[in-house]
Amino acid sequence: MSDSTFAVFSDIHSNLEALQAVLADIAEQGIHRMMCLGDVVGYAANPSKCLNQVRDLGCPVLRGNHDAAAAWNYALVHMRDVAKRGIEFSRLKLSASQRAYLAELPLVFTDGVHEFVHASLYAPSDWRYIQNGVEALMHLTEQRCRLSFCGHTHVPGMWHLSGTGNLKQWRGYGRLPLAPGGKTLINVGSVGQPRDGSPAACYVICDPEADCIEFRRVDYDIAKTRRKIMRAKLPAFVGERLSRGE
Repeated sequence: MSDSTFAVFSDIHSNLEALQAVLADIAEQGIHRMMCLGDVVGYAANPSKCLNQVRDLGCPVLRGNHDAAAAWNYALVHMRDVAKRGIEFSRLKLSASQRAYLAELPLVFTDGVHEFVHASLYAPSDWRYIQNGVEALMHLTEQRCRLSFCGHTHVPGMWHLSGTGNLKQWRGYGRLPLAPGGKTLINVGSVGQPRDGSPAACYVICDPEADCIEFRRVDYDIAKTRRKIMRAKLPAFVGERLSRGE
C-alpha cells in the first residue's frame, strides 16, 4: 500500500467485536491513515469502549445521527423503538465528557481532495438517506471534490456522476476502479450492523495512486456480540439481525 492509501469506516453502533476486527484488518493492510464517518454508538452493548477506541486512533471522526441523539437529551420521537432503546442505553453508559465529545464532532470534513459526511452533503444535519438516484444526485450536486464518502444506510455501494450528467451505480463489492472525471460517491457500509445481506463487518480502502477503492469484509465473533446484547437487556432483534446482515 502507498503512503496515500487510507481506510474509511462508519456505523460501528457499539459493536466492539466488529470494530476490533476491522481495526486489526486495517493494521494488517499496513494502513495508518483512517477516517470515521460516525454513528460510533447506538444499538449494541459497548458504546463507551467503542468510543474510547475510536478516539484513541487520533483520526478525524464525524457525528452521526445516533451520536447526536446520545449526546443530547432531546426526545426520541422520530426513532423506532429498537433504535430508541440503544440510544437510551448509550446515554446511560457514556460519561459526561464522552457525550460532550460527541456533541462537538463535525458533520462534514474535507482534506481538500476528498469530502466526508455521515449521511448526505445535501443538508447534512437532516440525516438524509442515499438509497436511490434522486437522493444520490442531491448529494452529488453539493459535492465539490472528485471523491466523497458517506455511511448511514449500512449498505455499501458507489455512485458516479459523469461530466455529461450520466449517473451510474455499482454494488459495494470487492476492488473497483474509480471512473475518470466527474464526481464519485462511495458508501462505505457498516462496521457494526451491515444491512446488505452479509453479516461480515464492512469498510473501504481508498488507494489514490492506483485510483481504486476496495470494499473489505471482515468476519468477527457475532455470537459474543449477541451475548452482550442479551445481557444488557437490549432488544433481541438487534443481535438476531447481525447474523443475517440486515
